[in-house]
Amino acid sequence: MQQLKATGPRAAALKYDILTALLSLGLRDKGVDGRLAQRLALLITARLSWRTETFSVGIREIARLWSVTERTAKRELALMRARRWITVQRAPTRGRVTEHRVQLAIVLDATRECWPAVGPDFVARMGQGPNEQLPDQKVVPFRGVACQPPVPDGSLWSAASLLIFESDPTLHGAWIAQLVEISSDGGCLVLAAPSRFVGSYVRTHLAGRLLAAVTSIDPSVTQINVATGD
Repeated sequence: MQQLKATGPRAAALKYDILTALLSLGLRDKGVDGRLAQRLALLITARLSWRTETFSVGIREIARLWSVTERTAKRELALMRARRWITVQRAPTRGRVTEHRVQLAIVLDATRECWPAVGPDFVARMGQGPNEQLPDQKVVPFRGVACQPPVPDGSLWSAASLLIFESDPTLHGAWIAQLVEISSDGGCLVLAAPSRFVGSYVRTHLAGRLLAAVTSIDPSVTQINVATGD
């Protein structure tokens, strides 16, 4: 499972996505996981430091936040720890409460089955989340394509292309660098591929990654079309 950080260019959108996933699980699951998801979402919203992904809150305050007894609050935190949704970052000492760390990748993985209920755009954005299925590595990329970062020109595609390059320079050099933005209008981004082969491969293997990168820059985009010139 890859590391997930709610920092950087996509931070704001990712925070909302994490809370959306938790609340979706909370409404769908009528058992323990659903209840824990809703309580964790409230705790994250009210007390999480996104920079460190930790919260330092006393049991009395958590109980008040959740409208439960302190005994129930302790039990619920223990259940979250058992699921590895949260871990102890720093044990309590005199004058200091326990500091917990929210394991964002594990939390998101627990909500995976709820993603389709939110919508296809959400599923596409989460394509770079935990357990991402990488493109077929048996396909040989083009030789001679330099792994150079794209030059930002203020366009939506150049910004999204740079995000992909930063996460996987080799993949970007082999496939993504060959795509050119044609237009962006009405929630649809149109890209051009240099050949039918490249266009087909991108549409089949990389559509989710492209949409995830683009929507992290502009959430209003819900569709990407890859056209070819041949």
